Formats: sequence, C-alpha cells, structure tokens
Amino acid sequence: SKTKTAKLQIENLSATIDAYSIDVGRFPTTTEGLEALVQQPSGVRNWNGPYLRKSQVPKDPWGNDYQYRSPGEHGAFDIWALGADNQEGGDGENQDIASWE
Repeated sequence: SKTKTAKLQIENLSATIDAYSIDVGRFPTTTEGLEALVQQPSGVRNWNGPYLRKSQVPKDPWGNDYQYRSPGEHGAFDIWALGADNQEGGDGENQDIASWE
C-alpha cells in the first residue's frame, strides 16, 4: 500500500539525514529542508552529497512533498507525509505517516 511505501521512504530519508549529519556535524535546518540532501546549502562545509541516489528528493506516494522540520517536535528532526488528502490528520489512506510513529 502507499502507506507502507511512505513509511519505507521516511525510514530511508531518516538514514540519509543521519549520514548528512555525520559529514556536516548537524542536521539540515527546516529552511534548508530535504533539498540539503541533494544540493549543498550555502556555507555548509564537509558536505559530501548528493546523499540520495537519484539526486532529487522523492515525492510521497501521493505525489506531494514530504514535510520536514529540524529541530523536530518529536526528535532531532521530524519527517512526515500528509497522506492521500495532503491534509493533517485523517484515517486510512488519508492518515499522516510520520518518522516518530
């Protein structure tokens, strides 16, 4: 299902962010976002990317951007997808899929 795909993509993005932080010494800021994984943010040293194979941040299974925040409310960073409806909350295919769940 698309929900399982989103969970796997979030796990992969989380591991990639960990690799970025090992090189750079910190997680990408909210402003830098997931784009920092494929394009070196200005002023960032020791960036050794792109960190994603296709050199682009994947969309969620519904074609929307993943949400990213650092520092996160649930950890060092939060990544989440808003589900099929691209709205917060929801049930079934509309439910949010998050890195902290």
